Amino acid sequence: MKHAFIGAALGAAAMLASTAASAEEIVAKFSTHWGPQHPASVQAIKYIDRVNEKLKGKLKIEVFPAGQLFGIREIMGALASGAVEMGAVVGIVSFPPINRNYNVTAFPGYFSSFENQRDFFENDPVGNEVWKDILTRTRTTVLAYNPVGPAAIYSTKAELPTVELLAGLNARVLTNADRARWDALDVGKMVSMPTREVYTGLQNGTIDTVSTVPGAIKAYSWWEYLKSAQLPWISFADAYIMTNTAWFEGLPADIQKVLLEEGAILSQELTSDIMSASDAVHEEFRAMGGTVSTLTGAELDKLRKLEADKVAPALSEEVDEDVFEALKKFSGS
Repeated sequence: MKHAFIGAALGAAAMLASTAASAEEIVAKFSTHWGPQHPASVQAIKYIDRVNEKLKGKLKIEVFPAGQLFGIREIMGALASGAVEMGAVVGIVSFPPINRNYNVTAFPGYFSSFENQRDFFENDPVGNEVWKDILTRTRTTVLAYNPVGPAAIYSTKAELPTVELLAGLNARVLTNADRARWDALDVGKMVSMPTREVYTGLQNGTIDTVSTVPGAIKAYSWWEYLKSAQLPWISFADAYIMTNTAWFEGLPADIQKVLLEEGAILSQELTSDIMSASDAVHEEFRAMGGTVSTLTGAELDKLRKLEADKVAPALSEEVDEDVFEALKKFSGS
């Protein structure tokens, strides 16, 4: 994992550095939009607990879940400004407004796994420039990968065994990538909706279809209304435990070391487990009466043609041409 250590705004840097210089226990805040029961939140808190245990008397990180401090669209600005020291960031939501080329993660079929996707940003020259630009411009450092899971399509319809069955449905939109896919699938209405409103939206019928990760349908109880899932996975939704770089660099070296070492351990654990954990949620979903349809044969061919003819061209407008070319070369597509 690559880390960029760039100075923060002078006012925030002075405030955070003076805190770090104190001989007393340093207190930091960790903000996440996920509720406490969301799997990604559980894992993030596991990381915080480990760090707090190892650094007892030196550093105490306080957790503020469920958007108590900042929401999913607000956390990046809060970290950059130093309004909070640490936070959970979902890449596809927070990064495109900073560098639109992160939208390559939404291209269906170009990445085969979380590791493969990260490899593009870490080791491909063009992809790495995108990654470094995001961290430099936001004055942030990544402490750990905290993947929320592979994304699929879920609906209140009883079954989704064909592509055509998505036509006319009311779909929730979180990112521009959602719009490209829903447009290709000819949904009836696209409704922009934050996470906290999705349960009510499904309940009252404002929306009946979402693109999300398995952990979300369970953690937020969306599966009380969702009845079906459609595979294959459409993207790998990566998330990150991040910190304000000025604050991090102002910490004593032994504290920095523990934050990074525990982050590396968490990253390895979560990356190896995320796919099996997602499959396990689908098993629970089936046990509750839900259906999981995996497109194969002619139906899969139909989906791939839609993605190639409509989704990818629409998404290509969301990234620079040289980055799209680098993505195609990297993936062999």
